[in-house]
Amino acid sequence: MPTDGTRIGETTTVADAPWVGPAFLIGLPLVGAALGWGLTFIVEWIVGLAWFPFQGLFELFNDLSGTLRLIVALAAGLLLGLVIALFALHEMLHITVGRDRIAFRRGDYEREIDRADVTGVFVQDKRVVALGHRRQELANVEFDLDRDKLAAALRRHGYGWHPDGDPYAAEFKRWVNGADGLPQGANAVLKARQQALEKSNTGDLRELLDELADLGVVVHDKDKKQYWRLADPA
Repeated sequence: MPTDGTRIGETTTVADAPWVGPAFLIGLPLVGAALGWGLTFIVEWIVGLAWFPFQGLFELFNDLSGTLRLIVALAAGLLLGLVIALFALHEMLHITVGRDRIAFRRGDYEREIDRADVTGVFVQDKRVVALGHRRQELANVEFDLDRDKLAAALRRHGYGWHPDGDPYAAEFKRWVNGADGLPQGANAVLKARQQALEKSNTGDLRELLDELADLGVVVHDKDKKQYWRLADPA
């Protein structure tokens, strides 16, 4: 997606271009309405497919008069498109870089970090990460914006930027149950998190990641596998 680096007073916001939001709010409902209109032409065929799910719902829809069927289809398509558009807007990443702090917001994920606590920021494997003085990750969130605009915003406000990605990438090791070198209790948390990873339970994944951070363990995920390294002791 096109991105924007807008400077407001003492902050610079790195986000999708301003037109992206209105495009979603207008375009997706129109696409939904078009799909709803198309459904009116194939609903009889769908009802004839015994294996197709939600047959009862399609049969009720098919029993409506032609005019009412069109109205329901267009309204349902518009509503579905609007819901998807609002979800997409909610999930768009906003990074606000200021003289005193940096903030990350995407969906329900929010992190605001004092500048004095940040030693550097990097992007790797489609994620943006802010590092702290103990080599811990202060923020870690999916990234789909313009790297160059982010780098420019960080440099403008005096933050460190790692253009080559994670400076500690070589230290990560794949986790196996009972791995040596982990702090006490970390293996149990990693085992629980592996189960959450296999089930794609994002709530548990984030909560358990925070628990590991408290234990001084940094974790990255790849292909349903966990890779870990240690942060420096306090």
